[in-house]
Amino acid sequence: MRPAPGWRRATRRAALLLAGALGLTLAAVLLWPGQLPTAGYGPAADRLLLAADGRLIASRAHPARRAGPWLAPAEIPPLVAAAALAAEDRRFLHHPGVDPLALGAALWQNLRAGRVVRGGSTLTMQVARQERPARRTLAAKLRETARALWLETRLTKAEILGQYLNRAPFGGPLVGLAAASRELLAKPPDRLSPAEAALLLALPQDPARLLQPDQRPRLLARRDRILRAMSAAGHLDPAGLTRALAEPLAPRPPLPQVEAPHYAAALAARLPAGWAGETDTDLDPGLQQAAALLVRSTVAAHRPAGAEQAAVLVLRNRDRAVLAWVGSVDFNAPDSGQVDGVLAARQPGSALKPFIYALALERGLTLADRLEDAPLTRAVAGGVFRPVNYDGRQRGLVSLRVALASSLNLPALRLMETLDPAAVLRRLRDLGLDLPRDPEHYGLGLALGDGEVSLLDLTTAYAALADQGRWLPARLWRGQAPADPLRVMDPAVAALIGAVLADDAARAPGFGRHGPLELPFPAAVKTGTSQRHRDNWCLGFTADYTVGVWVGNFAGDPMRGVSGVSGAAPLWRQVMLHLHRQSPGGLPPLPPGVVAARVCLDSGRRVGPACPASQEELFLADHLPPDPCPIHAPVAPPPAPSGPPRLTLVTPAAEAVYALDPDLEPGLQVLACAAQVEGTVSGTQWRLNGRPLAGGPEPLATRLPLSPGRHRLELRAWGPGGESRVVARFVVLGLPPRP
Repeated sequence: MRPAPGWRRATRRAALLLAGALGLTLAAVLLWPGQLPTAGYGPAADRLLLAADGRLIASRAHPARRAGPWLAPAEIPPLVAAAALAAEDRRFLHHPGVDPLALGAALWQNLRAGRVVRGGSTLTMQVARQERPARRTLAAKLRETARALWLETRLTKAEILGQYLNRAPFGGPLVGLAAASRELLAKPPDRLSPAEAALLLALPQDPARLLQPDQRPRLLARRDRILRAMSAAGHLDPAGLTRALAEPLAPRPPLPQVEAPHYAAALAARLPAGWAGETDTDLDPGLQQAAALLVRSTVAAHRPAGAEQAAVLVLRNRDRAVLAWVGSVDFNAPDSGQVDGVLAARQPGSALKPFIYALALERGLTLADRLEDAPLTRAVAGGVFRPVNYDGRQRGLVSLRVALASSLNLPALRLMETLDPAAVLRRLRDLGLDLPRDPEHYGLGLALGDGEVSLLDLTTAYAALADQGRWLPARLWRGQAPADPLRVMDPAVAALIGAVLADDAARAPGFGRHGPLELPFPAAVKTGTSQRHRDNWCLGFTADYTVGVWVGNFAGDPMRGVSGVSGAAPLWRQVMLHLHRQSPGGLPPLPPGVVAARVCLDSGRRVGPACPASQEELFLADHLPPDPCPIHAPVAPPPAPSGPPRLTLVTPAAEAVYALDPDLEPGLQVLACAAQVEGTVSGTQWRLNGRPLAGGPEPLATRLPLSPGRHRLELRAWGPGGESRVVARFVVLGLPPRP
């Protein structure tokens, strides 16, 4: 019986294949030029982010594949090597790169089946195909054969096996044994059991199909064949084989849990192009977990009032290393969880005030100087600007220390006028705050948080206060290029601002005592609340750490009654307590250039022998208060009367215009009137529109309830030299009609 024509054609093709392989052997070994395969994946490798203790934060996969890390031959466990040989090439250690027996067996099986059911490729030939993937044609097979023979003459068997295991496909984007072991079994290769090693090496033959749920019986059967082959080769004793065969097929686990997903995304976006492999960071896993739990509990407590999100950032002051970064309540939330509250730009409210006061101290003011906390009205485009303090109260003259610590709006706005908004804006930009508009756009509103900044930038700016006025960018990873510190303010000025922000007594007029801003150790802290309670902020520092907190909504919806002190401050407090749970915190030491002096409580000037009460205050060494206290200085005897007293009406000014505030009760809207006199005064009388006003404890001051219309105010004063009179006319604008 003569062979069929198909048999004759297949035989001729096999003969040609074998003849070509034998003919190329000598050329491949002696003459073929080429380059050895490289180790590593270059830009296609996985990007691994590691916490401070070496634990995995996240793996940022290359968009083309999830590969690596590349294993050196010495890093391949013997058990894995045995599984690879049992699965793919049992005579690997004994052939020169091409296995004639395997080729012959494959040819016979393919002919009997009438289709390709076995390839006959050795591990070395598969490495050649991995290097240069191509369609499976006769010409491609010849090239793979030649390349395999060439590789065998130049690499050791261990190096060839390593090339195969690092390049083998394991399903979808997974390339290489290390990636497959981590992603599919959640463990490194050196911790694989025999059954797990056989399971992984069963996949490269047909990974896309074998990983399908309905193919588990087929995958189990292939794993067990590999285990039996390993036992036959002496790599498993009978008891070990029995245990391995009884081990259930490991299911595909979820991807490694990401502990800091917003941080991982922000870091990956900032790493250099082409970066791959492991990146060490300073992220503290315990602190990160604690901060995330505190964010969730804070939002749960304030969700009924409209707070849906919160964010926390912790920096280490000495190098600005990021220790914790929580961008939202739940990164996997379907609506806005992946929005990063650390990077989102929001209005900071009063959180910018410390930097305004720092500039004022550099310009010559002192913490003891008095600022006016009184009603303020300014004409602006389209209307009248009538700001108020958060609590709606005014306190008259207050020290600069109290004005900052209590976050009073009216003194801060008056300070902005004297400093010039353009100078304040330059200082804020020096501190890394991205405020791109012209000074005219922000105006005085910078003192109240006009403009938008991120929690990352604002926390970094507060860290400059903690580090003697030196600004550095936040350090997201240990390999980040070092930056030279930028001196943005005098060290002594930064220390004075920190001392004020840590002064619980100076904060009491605005916030009361024993609230969330007070810690059992000294810490500087400042809150901020944007218009209509859209954003809550709390930022502060000790000598070692700076913590920034934001609470609000990514959509910008207002919250109901949740302020910086009630929303963000408790979260800030808990993070600070966690940071200092082992030892209490404290402020940075005072630098040279800061001195203490006692001042009069009434005037803020250097205390004199007649001052009834005094306190110690901190000053820049070259800005000590002048002597003596003008209020309690010894009074010279008055000169003999030479005529009537000379009166000057300070408030109201002639033809002044005032506007009633629709947000305040009418009974609370009064005008503080004051006059000055030269000469001796025995008595005074105030009249409004001809009607006498009741006298008060101060003869040269009175308070007028405001009502709409034109008014005439008259002050009479008399003394030993006679009587004098002064008159001022002013206008009070009425309330606009309610809509």
